[in-house]
Amino acid sequence: TTDEMIASVDATLANWRSAFEPSSASPTKKAKGGMRTRTTRTKNTTDNDDGDGGGAATTPNTIVTDDDAQAPSSSSSLPPVWKDRDAYRRRLSTFRPDTYFAKPLALSPLVCAAYGWENTSKDILKCQHPNCGATICIAFHSSLNEEAHDKLCQQYLEMLVSSHTTGCPFRSFTSRWAKVMKRRASNEANSKCHELTVQEQSVIIAEEDNAEYLINKVSDGLRSSQLYVPPYFLSLSDEFLQFEDCSGDGSITRDRVKGRALQLRDKLKTRIGESSKLSDLVLPEAVTGYCQKVLPDVDVGKLLHQNDIVMKVPYFLATFGWDLGEEPVSEGAGVILKCGICQAKAWLASSSATNEETPRKKRRTNDPKDACLKLIDSHRVYCPYVSGFSYAPGQQSHLPGWKVILSNLLKGPVSISLRSNSK
Repeated sequence: TTDEMIASVDATLANWRSAFEPSSASPTKKAKGGMRTRTTRTKNTTDNDDGDGGGAATTPNTIVTDDDAQAPSSSSSLPPVWKDRDAYRRRLSTFRPDTYFAKPLALSPLVCAAYGWENTSKDILKCQHPNCGATICIAFHSSLNEEAHDKLCQQYLEMLVSSHTTGCPFRSFTSRWAKVMKRRASNEANSKCHELTVQEQSVIIAEEDNAEYLINKVSDGLRSSQLYVPPYFLSLSDEFLQFEDCSGDGSITRDRVKGRALQLRDKLKTRIGESSKLSDLVLPEAVTGYCQKVLPDVDVGKLLHQNDIVMKVPYFLATFGWDLGEEPVSEGAGVILKCGICQAKAWLASSSATNEETPRKKRRTNDPKDACLKLIDSHRVYCPYVSGFSYAPGQQSHLPGWKVILSNLLKGPVSISLRSNSK
């Protein structure tokens, strides 16, 4: 049944989340009191300094160390870094378009924040953990060709792990998953399999910690999973679960979208009265085109309750990753919406909004009301709804997240009832 499948998925993901939790059987490593914390800052240089744009590979160089940072004698009061959701959201909120711009998907703010880094100034990342304090600079020369760009990106990706000090808990956590993702990317490139086997991932982790209890936990979580989302994200936000569905018929996705839509309906009713008071939302042509490609003669209106005046807006928002924000707006002006993954904000005006209340046609400013909601384009460019996930430099998901969700909604016996000629 659907309930059994959902319970199975929840159990699998629970194993993922607990895969790196310390236990009584696990070996522990404590930072020594008074250990010096190394701070590293890098910049990229090329072997070809004459500016001819030949695309020579660049190499990050260490240029700064900070010998004054001291680690505290104990960090036992801190929650495990791999499941501290509040800290992850705080780190993610430090990334701004004007200080961390045009980076590869493999080095997106989502990845950097998950690996323990904050954006403190232009192109500068810093680990604020009391046992660390490391700093790195992520920058790419505009003359790099694709091969050199990917090579440098890989070096930076490795530095997201290695630049943490040995006493920083992020170093152990990120090194495990970096190895897992590197092997996965290699397998994908060779077209052998999309996911690693349980044995391969267990061996990788064993090489790092040689902890039998850890291998067993990961093996339980990996027994049959074909995950779209890199697993290290799953402990950091339930929003990532939106893309996972192991049912085979899309029933889990349909239940999730329906549940979120009902919640949004209730929130909107509390906030503004009824969702029908909001301005009309129009599906992008890319959405209708994709649905018709996957399922010819599909009735997209029936799929997303487009003809239901009360549920149309909630279903649209739930399908494309939007929720109500906390920012107050004047009565009758509409609502502020927010993506729970990329933290993008946009404004959905009320149907009675005047021209003066309508926001200017510009996006991603400090004021969310300067950004009219576009179901896909209002997400940040690195958001999984727009770009999917990166598994390695130059390698990313075959489909963006919004197509993954729509594909699942179109699966199974329900697809028959969605055809435009069905009764």
